[in-house]
Amino acid sequence: MEKKGIDISHHQGDIDFEKLKGNIDFAMVRTSYGSFYEDRKYKQNIKGLEKINVPYGLYHFSYATDVETAKKEASSFINLIKNYNPTYPVVIDIEYSDRTADVRKDTLVDIANVFCKMVEEAGYYAMIYANLDYFNNKLNSNVLDRYDKWLAQWTSKPTYNKPFGIWQYSSKGSVPGINGNVDLNISYKDYPSIIKGNGATGNTEEPKKEEVKEINYVVKKGDTLTKIANKYNTTYQKLASYNNIKDPNKIYIGQIIKIPGTLTNINPVTYVVKKGDTLSSIANKYGTDWQSLYQKNKDVIGNNPNLIKPGQILKI
Repeated sequence: MEKKGIDISHHQGDIDFEKLKGNIDFAMVRTSYGSFYEDRKYKQNIKGLEKINVPYGLYHFSYATDVETAKKEASSFINLIKNYNPTYPVVIDIEYSDRTADVRKDTLVDIANVFCKMVEEAGYYAMIYANLDYFNNKLNSNVLDRYDKWLAQWTSKPTYNKPFGIWQYSSKGSVPGINGNVDLNISYKDYPSIIKGNGATGNTEEPKKEEVKEINYVVKKGDTLTKIANKYNTTYQKLASYNNIKDPNKIYIGQIIKIPGTLTNINPVTYVVKKGDTLSSIANKYGTDWQSLYQKNKDVIGNNPNLIKPGQILKI
């Protein structure tokens, strides 16, 4: 599954959204940058996309040089977007600037991690945007592997060797309704369905069992795609295609593999906590009790079973 999209900011000026309609599947909108400046076109851009029914994600261009600054940026960003309903990811944009040129690699990793954690805790689907050099040399940490990536690499094909959900492949695109260049993107995932299923963006509606189209399997040490496929009576080729895994021999511990199916014919392995969930409500959904869930997931939840957070992955 591939969807074509653009990312937009005030640099695109006044967009004619009626002309844009039908030419893109999604858009990523810059809302803000630094500590803390609003993009002067973000409200207009979101309103225009909503008018033509184009799904969108939102991103913040970070200037953070330390964790405390990243927390302030994330807090302001979350407050800014609270009245919107993005059905694509909510993103921290980390790239070269004069302000961040000398920031240490480990600090950049911490900045990305704390920002994404705060975004998840607010009920959104977090993502990191960076170019290939940054992902390979400055953000190459297992700590960040759990977050989706939006890769900027303006070449004929991407060469990043870890999973990513969106590829920005050009900065010199052209689409109807926009004067001048615009960034072009391909999304490899059905984010609106994933986000709805995970309950991100504040959606607290309980899904019916027949509406659950997939489950999450968290890769463990010793797993191969073939082993996982055999476990669920499918093939590694189907799993690779469904999860956009380019090399079926390369999966990593902690990676989430989506297993197609429904709760009527397949038992859930994990559940992604959404806003409004409690251990009791999750337990009732899967015919167990909160005490059993807590014992299985104490290492994730911590010492307080009454405190679970959106984005946490619980074993069922």
